[in-house]
Amino acid sequence: MRPCAARARRLWAYLAIVSVSGFACGTEEPSSNKVAPTESEQVVNTSAGSTETDQKAAGWFIDATAESGLNFLHVTGMTEQRQLPETMGAGAALSDFDGDGKLDIYLVQSGPLPTPGGPPNTGSQVNALFLNDTEVTGHFSDRTRASGDAAHAGYGMGVAVGDVNDDGSNDLFVTNLGPDALLLNNGQAVFEDTTAKTDLADKRWTSSAALFDADADGDLDLYVSAYVDIDLTDPPWCGRQEDGWRSYCHPDVFEGLADRFYINDGTARFTEATQQAGLSTRPGHHGKGLGVLAADFDDDGLQDLYVANDSVENRMWFNVGDGRFEDGTLISATGVNVRGLTEAGMGVASGDIDGDGDSDLFVTNFDDESNTLYRNDGDRLFSDVTASAGLDAESRLPVGFGTVLADLDSDGDLDAAVTNGHIIDNIALYHDGKSYAQRALLFSNDGEGHFTDASKDAGALTAQPMVGRGLYSGDLDGDGSLDLLLTPSGGHVRLLHNAGPPNLPEGRATILTGLPRGTRVEATRTDGKRLTRRAGPQPSYFGQTSDRVHLGLGGQGLLALTIRLPDGQEWSYNFDPAWQPTSSAEAFVPFRWNGKGALQIPRQGEIMMSPSPSTGQLSVHPAGNDR
Repeated sequence: MRPCAARARRLWAYLAIVSVSGFACGTEEPSSNKVAPTESEQVVNTSAGSTETDQKAAGWFIDATAESGLNFLHVTGMTEQRQLPETMGAGAALSDFDGDGKLDIYLVQSGPLPTPGGPPNTGSQVNALFLNDTEVTGHFSDRTRASGDAAHAGYGMGVAVGDVNDDGSNDLFVTNLGPDALLLNNGQAVFEDTTAKTDLADKRWTSSAALFDADADGDLDLYVSAYVDIDLTDPPWCGRQEDGWRSYCHPDVFEGLADRFYINDGTARFTEATQQAGLSTRPGHHGKGLGVLAADFDDDGLQDLYVANDSVENRMWFNVGDGRFEDGTLISATGVNVRGLTEAGMGVASGDIDGDGDSDLFVTNFDDESNTLYRNDGDRLFSDVTASAGLDAESRLPVGFGTVLADLDSDGDLDAAVTNGHIIDNIALYHDGKSYAQRALLFSNDGEGHFTDASKDAGALTAQPMVGRGLYSGDLDGDGSLDLLLTPSGGHVRLLHNAGPPNLPEGRATILTGLPRGTRVEATRTDGKRLTRRAGPQPSYFGQTSDRVHLGLGGQGLLALTIRLPDGQEWSYNFDPAWQPTSSAEAFVPFRWNGKGALQIPRQGEIMMSPSPSTGQLSVHPAGNDR
């Protein structure tokens, strides 16, 4: 089906097909800007010039923070009063902010707590923007000072990214303890604070946000989760009444806050529409939201919402059209776990973990609970399959925060990674065997939704404990594998290069960029395996992953591809089995949608995807081929 002209202009889809040989990225140029790791951050590092064998010996993930030029220390503003916001942040986002096709990094800072009479933020502790270098992909330059209002100085929590004014550039929405901020991108990674022109200056404690098209009108609307109502001037004392024993209070001590929903008029002017959309909750029954995710859970082409609440019932909102939602928490069985208990929802991720084509749901929780995997059974019904999927036991001791469902070994199945860290900094005083800093977890998927703990092979991801909060996936160095960014509470941000598991055979990955959020992508490999992915970012915790569609091909080739937009328009492409990428040096080779039913690749002479006269589908072949 040929797209309408308007949609064709908006769909500048880049289809990058890469060959990944053991996920080794080869020699890197050394960086002059190196981060000295703290004692708790001393993990395995690769040196410049390391070989593929060296990297695999070091483990699945290699700490590449120093070599990447990334240098950012999160500051909590911790006080003796143990104010809860101090231990909750902060987030980050992976996106292309300067339009060069490479993933950049935006990091949220907290800084001094905004208490009356407390130390002011002098402007030295602000959110940071690191741009992926033009010459060396995977090396980042600090562009914070040149980024305009992206150097935001609120007490930061989270961030959402999206093109809210349809100018082709990715904008920022930052959640804070205090007024939130909408920051518009001029296309050159310079941002302007336009919050005053909207209804978005929420002064409460907001946590996470989702930018998504709620009413199917082509622009991004906004859902903002709020956490709890606290009084910074008179914080309660929790823990033993002795010096050194005061601890952070459980959220049960505080009242929850209502989430808010805003409609975009298409020009980045947002108007609150929570009640009109059916998303309001009754006083005394508000959630304590930490994670929010937009996804099409019932496969009707509309974006639904899932909110992970802390220690109260989670909430599932099904989109019924025209920007209206209905509460599907009870019928979907996603508000509580299999025993009917609420849990301390923190991070959230979704994806097709069992190969049946629909989006499943994964939520991280507190210690003495498990993280929870809700399998999508269709017809808006879910089942808690955490135990049978192999994700229960290992997650009961740590406190889970950021998480991704991502194909981290590019074998075609979504794996699960979780970063952990306790809320209470002195938890060791109260419980033997528990600690503030904790090790991350990595689980490998067998393709049918059954997971095996692969943490021992994960290298730098699990080598040392950290006070983990955010975890975000994306191909940051352009080699086709999904790297990881970890944000702690009160520590240095870490960038981990994906070298692949030690036993990984040579494989390939296909990456699509530029697709509208909610686009459904189905791929068929040459071995017959089918993959289903959806375009758009995952929130993890307080942030977002790359929004690019990553299709792991393992050792196979790509046979067919179907792209279905949220409005129902669909295109199918057949690939010539004789034509497959072979060189890992090619990395990102973009397919460009030309608006006339063809995709072009400017590489070694032009390769063209053009309509087949016999089938009406598209077939990949070198330009000039007479087929």
